[in-house]
Amino acid sequence: MGGKTQCWVIGICLMASGSPGAFPETAKTLRNVDAIRKLTYEEARLAPPVQIRVTVTSHLDAGFDAQDNSGGMFFQMDQEEMPRLGEAVEVWGNVTGGFYGPYVIVDQIRSHGGTGQPRQLYFRPDFIQTGLGDNRWMEIEGLLVDVDFANGKRTGSGLLVTGENDLTIRFRNHHRDFDLQRLQKVVGTWVKLKGTGAPLFNDRRQRIGSDIICSSAQNVELVENQGDTPVVTLDEIGRWDSRRTKPGLVQTRAVVTLVEGPNSLIAQAGEAAARVRTLRPQEAKVGQSFIFTGLPQTEGYFVGLRYAQIEEDPGPVGEVVAVLDEAPMARTLGMQLVVLQGRLMERQGRLLSLQQGDQLIPVRLPEEMNEEVLPSVGSEIKVSGVKLVEADDRGQVRSVTVVTRSMDDLEVLAVPSWWTPQRYLIAISVLVTGVLLILIWTFALKRRVQKQTDLIQSQLVSNAALEERARIARELHDTLSQGFSGVGYQLASVKNHLKSDPDRALEKLDTARQMVEHSLAEARDSLSGLRIPAAADSLSFPETTIAIARERCEEAEVQLMVHHTLEFDPFLLEAETAYACHRILLEAVMNAIRHSGGDCVGFATGGTEHELIFCISDNGHGFDPEIKPAGHFGIQGMQERAKQIEADLVVNSSSEGTRLALTLPRPLS
Repeated sequence: MGGKTQCWVIGICLMASGSPGAFPETAKTLRNVDAIRKLTYEEARLAPPVQIRVTVTSHLDAGFDAQDNSGGMFFQMDQEEMPRLGEAVEVWGNVTGGFYGPYVIVDQIRSHGGTGQPRQLYFRPDFIQTGLGDNRWMEIEGLLVDVDFANGKRTGSGLLVTGENDLTIRFRNHHRDFDLQRLQKVVGTWVKLKGTGAPLFNDRRQRIGSDIICSSAQNVELVENQGDTPVVTLDEIGRWDSRRTKPGLVQTRAVVTLVEGPNSLIAQAGEAAARVRTLRPQEAKVGQSFIFTGLPQTEGYFVGLRYAQIEEDPGPVGEVVAVLDEAPMARTLGMQLVVLQGRLMERQGRLLSLQQGDQLIPVRLPEEMNEEVLPSVGSEIKVSGVKLVEADDRGQVRSVTVVTRSMDDLEVLAVPSWWTPQRYLIAISVLVTGVLLILIWTFALKRRVQKQTDLIQSQLVSNAALEERARIARELHDTLSQGFSGVGYQLASVKNHLKSDPDRALEKLDTARQMVEHSLAEARDSLSGLRIPAAADSLSFPETTIAIARERCEEAEVQLMVHHTLEFDPFLLEAETAYACHRILLEAVMNAIRHSGGDCVGFATGGTEHELIFCISDNGHGFDPEIKPAGHFGIQGMQERAKQIEADLVVNSSSEGTRLALTLPRPLS
């Protein structure tokens, strides 16, 4: 039943109809790139047809870039049918919205021969990041820092540093191998690179940058060969060099003093030290000597290397000696290996606070530290480590941290006695305070427990009285109200037959007397404190309920329509549950007879694999369930009974009638 069960009155059906939606008109065939790029995202997702003639400019993993005289576009197709670079082709297909912008899915392609690449556009690096160069054949200048073909000769990557932006190059060609020797020769030189822009975007369809697609080594042209990479000392990187007009690589030798991560090292040569960010992850170790080739980079007040490539230094390894730092919070000796001595004031995980004079210096321990060998607070210690300084380009210090490389960099000079006079005083104060707090807490707890005990006893008595009053009210309402209603209908019938059929009138009068006696007996059972009348144990539900409902409707001359499709063993229901359902449904029938003004009452049963459903409906004038007239407690009593047996009771009413649905879990067999 789709997770929901519907109840209805037999013979009444509701029909719903709707008008068919309008179909969009067939889109016109698009015949140039500009028309495609002007589509909105919603228009592109309607997949308008495309017939367009373009020139192939670049190969990508799942298609190619191509352009006509109005702009460039990405075309998606299988790699086996990929056209060649510079080839003029006619494309049939459809536009799709894509994840960032529209592109064309190719259905059919026809070659019109090779015409060569279109005239390239020269782009400034910052313009490329705006999207102006997306899928366009263009030219850009920069320093070629890296070329890497790890997976064959047709797919690789590179890095172009322009001075304003660092652009990733994607080398792609589906038909020819790249001339790797030609590309390696221009690494480290200023080049002109021809290719197409490839947008980068996040999962919110927002642009975050661009790559450059290059499909041939011929598209990388040397502009300026700055000669051999200059070899400088570590403290000379970033200094003025009148021989250079553009940024270039430098080479230097240094010893690794700290490994910050797979792509970040601190290296030192003599009294100079710098941070080196490598192009690819490295497995360098502290104490190793390397030759670093990279691009000078400024980080605030300090100059280091970025995009560096490293190779082991075959020469003798120079030893780096830690220098005593007399001004630990100053920028002097930044990035160098230093030694400090002071008192340990605090330990927080891997961070120590070392007091030297009136200054507190943060000291960071290695990740593989052993807490068992850490000195106690108050110890005199000696620390060796790399002094990491963050300072702005004016030299204003923001933070200083001394980073140790191993537990060997930490030496304990003196351990203080644990039982100092101050600690004695603290221990005595804590003990006295603890005793006083325990006494106060015990006294307060005793008073609170006594108060809560009295309150709980009072609430239990009050709740029991209220529950008993509510129970008796429901029982009297359901027994006396329903019984006297039946007696009323019987007496009315006696009046109608008194003259015309005295025997019939006597029979009705005797029935009324029996109903009064039955109602009084049920009321006595309720008042005697029983949860349910004794007769409930032998109640056959719902057959007995349907039979009584039929009698009440006949007495009131109201038609009862029964739709009984429920199949289950009635004795599986607990007696209290069956009796509560019996009372709820009879009360609903009596309410429909007395108050609805209708001439037809529906009694329907049904269910699902897990639920039992009982519905009472009428064709009367309805009522507002939110309005509770004074002196009428029928719905309230039904709701209370339903809550006691953990059943759902829903009442819906309108001018066309009222429907009550009672739903409870199906008992396990």
